[in-house]
Amino acid sequence: MPETPAPPFWSSPLVAIAALVLALLAVIAGLGFAWSSHDRMGQLEVQLARRIGEFDAASREARVAAKAANDALADLHNRLVALENRAQETQDQQLALNAMYQDLARSQDERIVADLEQSLLLAQQQLQLAGNVRAALLGLEAAETRLAHLGKPQFAALRAAIAKDIERLKLLPAADIEGLNARLDALIQTVDQLKPESETEPAVPAVAHPKAGAADTLARLSREAWEEFKGLVRIRRLDHPELPLLAPSQTYFLRQNLKLRLLSARLALLQRDEAGFRADLGAARDWTSRYFNRQDAGSKAFAASLEELLRAPVALKAASISASLQVLRAARKGP
Repeated sequence: MPETPAPPFWSSPLVAIAALVLALLAVIAGLGFAWSSHDRMGQLEVQLARRIGEFDAASREARVAAKAANDALADLHNRLVALENRAQETQDQQLALNAMYQDLARSQDERIVADLEQSLLLAQQQLQLAGNVRAALLGLEAAETRLAHLGKPQFAALRAAIAKDIERLKLLPAADIEGLNARLDALIQTVDQLKPESETEPAVPAVAHPKAGAADTLARLSREAWEEFKGLVRIRRLDHPELPLLAPSQTYFLRQNLKLRLLSARLALLQRDEAGFRADLGAARDWTSRYFNRQDAGSKAFAASLEELLRAPVALKAASISASLQVLRAARKGP
């Protein structure tokens, strides 16, 4: 009978058990590995979740910080814009203030120039109309003092011109207007005391005779009648044969006309009109020499005073401050 073959090695029960054990071990190992992997994955998920949470928190904080930074930046931008606006407004105000200051400075300078021009014009009028050098000097010195107190360089040329005019006026020959005026007034007062050449000589007082009888009375009456008759005709020696005889009324008008001539000379003196002054005094001298007694002491003194007045200086030569006025008007017009 044929021999039955032996079963293969892997078909033995031990092998099967071993395979089963190995399979079980493999399953257990796989389960362990899977558990370990699951546990590790869980830990990783926890860590990842924690990390994600931390990241979210950090992100939220970052967003909050970014928002705060944006807000701060926007606030700074707004403040910067406000400061720029204020700086622009301040600059505009400063420019406006500078313009106002320049206007005020120009207005003040113009007012000062106008005041100085008025003072100089008054001084010029004092020189031209009244010949009052002292008043003109006072006006110029007041203007120069005011310019010195101001101390502005734009008025330096004007101050120099005023100083030159002051020195020039101080060197002018001073006319004694007050003294001449007083002398003319005294001459006007003495016109009534002058003796005309045609005035009759004072009558010789009659000699008193003692009372007597009828014969003496007749002789006295005869004498008085003779004296009256002699008074009707008087023969006198005249130094001016061509002199017309003046009636008492004509003598009165002669004196009044002579006073008017002296008053006219007085007015010309105050106006520094040298030509009119000398013309009036010359006419008064001629009338005095022609119509009044040359031998009378009063007439001689009167004529001598007139001669002295005719030689007295009246007009001021080069008494002007036109240089200062020209510089002042140039300063008023500006550059």
